[in-house]
Amino acid sequence: MTRQQVAKRLGKSLATVRRLEGVRLRPLQDSRGVHHFDPDEVEALARDIDSGSVALWQELRAGFEDPTASDHGNACDRCTELEQEAGALRDLLEQQRGTHRRELTALQAKHDAEAHELATQVNDLLATLD
Repeated sequence: MTRQQVAKRLGKSLATVRRLEGVRLRPLQDSRGVHHFDPDEVEALARDIDSGSVALWQELRAGFEDPTASDHGNACDRCTELEQEAGALRDLLEQQRGTHRRELTALQAKHDAEAHELATQVNDLLATLD
């Protein structure tokens, strides 16, 4: 399923679907960068939302903004802490992706050089056999 299909199935925005990625949904990304979601995972989340066993952040925010709520400050502090942790994890992931891309490029260059060298050796060997 695409993000758009997931958003439609959950009755949520694309932004909400993006926020759920890596938290409640784990899409796979194809070579073009398109995220594909497991329909079973989406259906399970939809059932949890419908049953009320899962509440999404946007739906919880109203409770946090209520100044009469007894745990208002604690809830907001925890949310801020979690958002900071999530940001740090996103930054770390991007660093690791960059490292991975550089290592992959280096390995590809090494592979190409070795393949060229092997082809040269095979050609030289064939030339000596003639």
